[in-house]
Amino acid sequence: MVDNRGIGVIDSGVGGLTVAKEFREWLPNENIIYCGDNANVPYGNRTKEDIYSLTKDMVDFLLDRDVKLVAVACNTISSILDEYFQDYDIPIVSIIEPATEYAIRNNLRKVGVIATKFTIESGVYERLLREKDRDIEVISESSPTLAGIIDSGDYTDKEIEDIIRLHMENMMSNGVLDNIILGCTHYPIVIDKFKEIGKDTNFINPAYEQVMYIKKLMEEKDMESNLESSSFEIYTTGNVDVYEKMLKILSIDAPDRIEMLQPAKGF
Repeated sequence: MVDNRGIGVIDSGVGGLTVAKEFREWLPNENIIYCGDNANVPYGNRTKEDIYSLTKDMVDFLLDRDVKLVAVACNTISSILDEYFQDYDIPIVSIIEPATEYAIRNNLRKVGVIATKFTIESGVYERLLREKDRDIEVISESSPTLAGIIDSGDYTDKEIEDIIRLHMENMMSNGVLDNIILGCTHYPIVIDKFKEIGKDTNFINPAYEQVMYIKKLMEEKDMESNLESSSFEIYTTGNVDVYEKMLKILSIDAPDRIEMLQPAKGF
């Protein structure tokens, strides 16, 4: 069976482009429809109710376009999926679960997680990891600023390096960490800075793990596309300029369509 409907990708901003990049590389026959709510980024400093309302608007936008699956390319949103997004007819796939499965699959005994304030305070990474392995040690670090600065596209190398160094020092104060989950899809955009500062650390990219998880899921459910050529569309409540900049940074080919939605319309 073949399903040529598109895959939806949602995020609070440009961070989910790291997921779109993995889709374009590993599932090139799939149409991708991307929604980024840059007008309201970052979600990590918002209330649960705000996050739900904003996310529902994006999901409904994608359902109107008849997607077959939604990849939630946002750790903050993923942390509330079990509570708010269970009653849909299509899969809505968290980015957190695949990253925790990586840690268990590789028998990690100690793992760091750096993410937004909301994601860390939700405790979702620690809960999922310890459900799978009660003895795993989890070192959590929240950043209230890093995602928003990256999303703006207006930052200096030093500004990013200073923030990352501060968080790395905080995590390493608990002992050496060989493995750290980048628990926000914005962070892999500056993964080179993480690697410069944490030279001996393995930084786990949930974007790759999520796409591999979805690839397997679609194979099992006969949801794969057989299109000879696919499309890539981006819709945002913010400015398209930051997307054009991030597409170049991430070496992603220009989308077939990129559109800024009117404020009154939104998602």
